Amino acid sequence: MAMQLDSCFGSFFLCIFCFAWFLTFPAEAAVRKYQFDIRVKNVSRLCHAKPIVTVNGRFPGPTIYAREGDRVLVKLTNYAKYNTSIHWHGLKQFRNGWADGPAYIT
Repeated sequence: MAMQLDSCFGSFFLCIFCFAWFLTFPAEAAVRKYQFDIRVKNVSRLCHAKPIVTVNGRFPGPTIYAREGDRVLVKLTNYAKYNTSIHWHGLKQFRNGWADGPAYIT
């Protein structure tokens, strides 16, 4: 009986050791990939049609989901007939206010 009990405790501590060893591995950062297609779409509101710029047919554009340390790759294709500038909101940019948005606009 004591032999079985020692074997059981040994297995238990081995499992705990393996689990603790597994937790020491650093989490790998993910690569989040997005494809944005910029198009001009006619939208009708209150019986008045107006062309607006959409991202993947949506206005406002899609939400980007990422965690700290992730790499975000955005492939953007502009199908509109004029140049377009995009910028991001909701980013924590410490001591870096000039980088939030298009060039020369803070």
